[in-house]
Amino acid sequence: MLLLGYSFYAQNISNRDKYIQEKLQRLDSLISAKKYDQALSLIQNVKNTFALKNNDKEKYAFDYRYAEVLFENGEKEKALNLLLNNHEKLKSFPESELTIRYLKYITKIFANSKNFEKAIMYNKLAYKNASYNKDTSNILIVLNRLGSFYYARNQLDSARIYYKKVILYKETPKTIQRIANAYNNLGVIYQYENDIPKSKYYAKKAIEIKKKQNDLLGVAYIMVNIGNLDHYINKYKEAIKNYNNAFLLIDKDSSKEAKYLKKALYENMAVSYDSLGDYKDAYQYLMKGSNLGDELTDDKLAESMAEVEAKYNISKHEHQTEIERYNAQKAKVLFIGLAFITITFIILAIIFYKNYKLQQQNKFEQVQNENQTKIINATIDAKEKERRKIAEVLHDSVSALLSSVNLHIQASKSHLNSKVPVELTKAQDILGEASTKIRDLSHELISSVLLKFGLAFAVHDICQKYSNSEIEFVSNDNGIKRYNQKFEIKIYNIIEELLNNIIKHSKAKHARINLIERYGNQLIIQIIDDGIGFDVEKARKKDGLGLSHIEARVKVMQGVFNINSKRGEGTSIFISVPIVKVENEKEKVSA
Repeated sequence: MLLLGYSFYAQNISNRDKYIQEKLQRLDSLISAKKYDQALSLIQNVKNTFALKNNDKEKYAFDYRYAEVLFENGEKEKALNLLLNNHEKLKSFPESELTIRYLKYITKIFANSKNFEKAIMYNKLAYKNASYNKDTSNILIVLNRLGSFYYARNQLDSARIYYKKVILYKETPKTIQRIANAYNNLGVIYQYENDIPKSKYYAKKAIEIKKKQNDLLGVAYIMVNIGNLDHYINKYKEAIKNYNNAFLLIDKDSSKEAKYLKKALYENMAVSYDSLGDYKDAYQYLMKGSNLGDELTDDKLAESMAEVEAKYNISKHEHQTEIERYNAQKAKVLFIGLAFITITFIILAIIFYKNYKLQQQNKFEQVQNENQTKIINATIDAKEKERRKIAEVLHDSVSALLSSVNLHIQASKSHLNSKVPVELTKAQDILGEASTKIRDLSHELISSVLLKFGLAFAVHDICQKYSNSEIEFVSNDNGIKRYNQKFEIKIYNIIEELLNNIIKHSKAKHARINLIERYGNQLIIQIIDDGIGFDVEKARKKDGLGLSHIEARVKVMQGVFNINSKRGEGTSIFISVPIVKVENEKEKVSA
């Protein structure tokens, strides 16, 4: 029996490398498809099949995939420790492609946790490794990353240096996309510095490359940004011209991304026409954008259902394939010896059962946590969505109808030759009062200033509205930029609720709201009043001020909520939340 087993091993040892490469490719596919449980099972099966040595490159390759799965499953610290330990051992293989993969993923983890100092350090090591191997593709990747990290730290001069290094490289099929990104990023930096001519210059250079790639959608995105620059410097007609040119490029493109860009174009053109005083065209484009938004919502729902069905069918097929493969392998191993396969099967069954129980327990806990978070998210989002929908109906439909009736009455009065009936005048006065109440109600539901001008202006506006002879509200936005609209609405609602608490309970004479952007990725909200103060712990238990609800909303946003108050010493509230920025060109235009 032993001789037979040895013969079988000797016969197949030449296939070992091919087998391991196939498993690595399979792992990459599973991780790409986010099938992490299957990936972990495959890694465990390979480790059980082969005794991988600590200094074996194959072990480092499987450990790299294992670290990817750990990171995606939320075990970031464990993933980072594994990568750092193996990276130390890989230093003796500077020519290995695996070395730079380790460095790039370590960089990703530090960047994900906003530790840009460490991210820059390891990215520079990756740059050194790529340069050693003359790996142009990875050189451009790490240079662009370095630029983005320095930009995130607001070190624009350093970011500019690395982006300019990228554009010095020759344009080839492998480098052209990275070079286009660098040009576009340089345009963003100069836009941030209000250097409009340079911003347009680099944007146009990016357009030239996109045209070479026949990437019409990419060209359209950049042209929209140029239009935004023109709007920013009050050249509204030039902005509209750029928006129209962008629309012509994607007019026949029916992809989802193109539809989102068209929706943003409609909204931006409405804003530009509004700035020109052409309210008729502004209203028409706003309605087009709204209609396209409804269509996208329906498409997204259908797409989600189709995706779930496809994933189910693929999972079912793969499960059946794995069963058949396992049965075939079991039949083959039976030729080696019944005793050997029985012992192996028992050991593997025990390991599999323990792993399965552990995985099921972890899944159950994860689902519980996710469901609690989703319930909180859904409740808040539904409330905000409903408020916005009602406000839009009141403002766009009911208010418009009342205005139309008022115009008809006015026209009727002008055609009456005799004295106008007093009832007609009273009806017109009542309509005016109703229009005012409808407008005020829509603004109470959701601030039009917030939607149009952003969080900073909305907070200034609410301070002016709430200030009176008894209390004065003052805000300082410290020059914060616009962010993702849903993010701004959530922050505004939290601030509004806290200001209402001050008015109802504090008896304060003065209150200040500070908005501070820190490190480019955190928004700090400070609210300070000189009121009578209160016992924080008692308030939390009674929840008369809604503190628990506000704190839960901040936690859902992965933020920090802290409140300090004492009787007779006023109240200080501190909130810190990760900023949800405009992550792609489509969202940037929409904002």
